[in-house]
Amino acid sequence: MKEGKRKFPRKTKIMLKDSRGLYKGTRQSQRSSSALYSSDTSDNEWSSTSPRDTNVFTSKKFLSEESVVTDFKNLSLKDRIKDYCLNPVPQSFDKPAVPGFVFDIDGVFKNGGKYASYGAKALRLLKEAGLPYVFMTNGGGGRTERQYADVMNQKLSAFDSEKLGKIKYVQEDQMILSYTPFATHLSHLKDEPVLIVGCPRAKNAAKSYGFRKPMAISEYTRKHPTMNPFGKAGCEKDNKVIINGKEQWDEGIKAILVFTDPGDFFEAIQVLTDILLSSRPGEKEYEKYHRIPVVFSNPDLLWKTQYPHARFGQGAFRLSLEACYKARMQAMGLSDIEIKQRLDDFVQFGKPEHAQFYHAREAALNTAKRLGCSISHFYMVGDNPRSDITGAVEMDKVSISKKLRNWSGMLVRTGVWQDGDNTMGAKGIYNNVVDVIKHILKKHANEIQELSDGLKHAEA
Repeated sequence: MKEGKRKFPRKTKIMLKDSRGLYKGTRQSQRSSSALYSSDTSDNEWSSTSPRDTNVFTSKKFLSEESVVTDFKNLSLKDRIKDYCLNPVPQSFDKPAVPGFVFDIDGVFKNGGKYASYGAKALRLLKEAGLPYVFMTNGGGGRTERQYADVMNQKLSAFDSEKLGKIKYVQEDQMILSYTPFATHLSHLKDEPVLIVGCPRAKNAAKSYGFRKPMAISEYTRKHPTMNPFGKAGCEKDNKVIINGKEQWDEGIKAILVFTDPGDFFEAIQVLTDILLSSRPGEKEYEKYHRIPVVFSNPDLLWKTQYPHARFGQGAFRLSLEACYKARMQAMGLSDIEIKQRLDDFVQFGKPEHAQFYHAREAALNTAKRLGCSISHFYMVGDNPRSDITGAVEMDKVSISKKLRNWSGMLVRTGVWQDGDNTMGAKGIYNNVVDVIKHILKKHANEIQELSDGLKHAEA
């Protein structure tokens, strides 16, 4: 017996034009009729562009008769995400069904670099019960999933109040970092030049995902030092004189990927605005037909560190970039329609986005399969109502409509949320993650016992 039924999107045909504007054939695309991730297409009908053009997304309204519509693989990133969410991986129930856990990390297991003394104990309870769990964070720090799992195992053991030594609590396939979906959803960009925004090691993470032409924003600004007048190589330094030679604006950036918060907000806002307006910013400030996406990995406005109060996150950077980019376009006299279309090139991953939760669901199902069980109910345990709890509530609505297993959001007091704040629909509020786990173990005691009896019988 399988949970849910996979639906496959209908195929439509796209007429292709040659350089003279004559139709020369068709190409099929998979587009869904669902509105799960729909956008207003009345002024925003997406079409692909010529390999000679720098666009990944271009509005049909702006395409000239001479445009060559051949790069169809870049047609719609948002449609790729939509189709993924419309076709969830089905779950088989030929094995005992038990609760599955999806944990946030910051504010649940750690604050900044300091891990909770009870974190290892919490995971031992689940390992002893044989229950599936995965981690879904809106962070990642530019590490790969394997690197993050290694660090987390070391830290959990180091801060363990019971000092039981090194135990492997986390495997890389149990890690969903904020940018993990980039590896699959952005596969059409892996042979294209992409600009990487974030900490220095983010470029290595991009390479590990198969991006062959990543360029860090720091590399871009070193090549074009006058773009940021206040940077390390900026022209506004008292002792800095830049000899203006002929610069080569030949990067051909096809997308901007924001892995982590930029180290220099001003530089990132200035450079990204320039690149979004033109493929050759130093030669031409604005190209009407130039359109590329900005892909963000984390929408959180706030997150919890060791500081007593919440700090701004990547969501603050997106808000800042949107505001400055919009103001710049208005100052240039662009129409409201074009401004809206260009802002629609912003694509969001991370909690509470459906795509992020579907990745966590898939990872949890794979973990359950490895443990010899299936999942009866998904529990999202987090400290941030707007990302963790809202995402779980929305996933539960989608699960009900698709006849999938339910989700519940469980809130802890060890992070962003404070007493009196809106819980955004949390099913329970607990002092820490250990209390959450103990409550759920008690609630599902019969299911867990059935799993234990089945495993013992299989061993016998």
